[in-house]
Amino acid sequence: MMRFKVHTGGGLLCWFVCAIALSCALPAPVHATPSGKDVGRVADLIEALQLTEANKLLSELEASFPETAPIMFQRALLTFYAGDYAAAVDIADRAIAQIGEAQAPKSWLATRDLVASTLEATRNYQHEVSPDGRYHIAYPSGEERVLLPYAFDVLSSMDRVLRNVVGAPVPGPIRLEIYPSASALAQVSTLTLEQIETSGTVALCKWNRLMITSPRALVRGYPWVDTIAHELTHLYLSFATQERAPVWLQEGTAKLLERRWRDPAAAFELDPTSRTLLLRATRDGKLLTFDQLHPSIALLPSQDDATLAFAQVSTFMNTFVTTHGERALRDAFSQIGHGADARDALGRAASARFAELERTWKAALPKAVPANAPRKLARRFRSGSSDTPDESQDVAVSEARRFLRIGDLLWSRQHPRSAMLEYEKAQRADADDPIVAARLARSALEAGDPARSVAALDPLLSRYPEHAPTHAVRGAALHELGRLPEARSALLEAVRINPFDPDPHCRLSRIVEEPDAAATEQRACNTLSGR
Repeated sequence: MMRFKVHTGGGLLCWFVCAIALSCALPAPVHATPSGKDVGRVADLIEALQLTEANKLLSELEASFPETAPIMFQRALLTFYAGDYAAAVDIADRAIAQIGEAQAPKSWLATRDLVASTLEATRNYQHEVSPDGRYHIAYPSGEERVLLPYAFDVLSSMDRVLRNVVGAPVPGPIRLEIYPSASALAQVSTLTLEQIETSGTVALCKWNRLMITSPRALVRGYPWVDTIAHELTHLYLSFATQERAPVWLQEGTAKLLERRWRDPAAAFELDPTSRTLLLRATRDGKLLTFDQLHPSIALLPSQDDATLAFAQVSTFMNTFVTTHGERALRDAFSQIGHGADARDALGRAASARFAELERTWKAALPKAVPANAPRKLARRFRSGSSDTPDESQDVAVSEARRFLRIGDLLWSRQHPRSAMLEYEKAQRADADDPIVAARLARSALEAGDPARSVAALDPLLSRYPEHAPTHAVRGAALHELGRLPEARSALLEAVRINPFDPDPHCRLSRIVEEPDAAATEQRACNTLSGR
């Protein structure tokens, strides 16, 4: 069966992120054809991403049965998987016309409509190819171009990681498409806009390509570079297991590995919000079953449920790898690719029953919920194209929100010191809000007090690692204080969440040491600043 891999994000999550009910999925193409079982074999090979084998067999069938509708439709599907949407629409239309639209299988019509919708959504896209031809990125015209250097970097870095962890490299080219909004992601998938917004879905891996939403589409951005790594992991697993791995195994492995591109030796660490949700569910006996994740985490009823799901499966896979090693994981993937049940494969690879693996995982979960657990900052999509989305509605305490808005008014009138006084009142009303802290730090920096700025942010840094303004303002303050290594780290993290803020790029252009990296940051600075 066809599965979606989806990333709804870390604190949700990535993450990456896959995204439809099987009842809505595209069924396998109809197999009844003059060539009998061979056409069905082509359909099976395409579904399993055995595309070279599928093309070889299909070419043989085309030679024997030219212009035969079922064979033409398989060619349309294979062309779609290769990324030539215009040709795929044309071939599908010819196949459908040959037998008549009224008689055509519903799966054919659904596929043709999806391909046509994808063609329309990407019609005016720009295309960039890496020097070696392995990575192809399609993106909308405009400022999304600033994403390219970072996207190519994470693709190449994660590609190397996955060759070691999963096994042989996936055949290229590896294609990444970037969509400007949640509605655009809905247009090129079988997810509805409501499902995307409810779950916080930002990325998919399907039809032999990686698909991510631009971080511009969300109020605070999201860890989009880690999400690319997450989705590339899905692609590797799809090839390694011939699309047989269940959702929980796919998502658990992708979440476990999504930050490895930064440091292949880094230990897995769950973000504070996800950890809190996991510990509460453990304490209250409300853990999800792995079967509840089928067919997609994107179909769970809330972002909290999606976040909990990612937390469960990633910690399960981390316990498995920590206990039994990555060799056992590769062994399990190989078994699944040869048709083994995922639970049985993991059990054999670990020389244990799957139930024992589950008990080991649950026993390793702490039972105490931290008293100072961070609140969840929901992933919120922009409702319009404003470059200055309002975060104030996400401030939980009403009194803090009131002072914050007064401070924002004073800030807009270029009174940073007066704004700082209001932000200080807001912080006294709620000392645990990163939005308030970032506003206070920004005004302190503008008022000439970078040390005050850093002091306002440091207590919340580890608790809200995905809040881009925290990293951006802190990086700027550290830059002013001359603490350059710390500044570089903070500013890079800001870019990895919200790359459309020009200030981190402008500052990085002056402090990064590598000439090429400095030039990249300067170009982004110029583009986003309108220079």
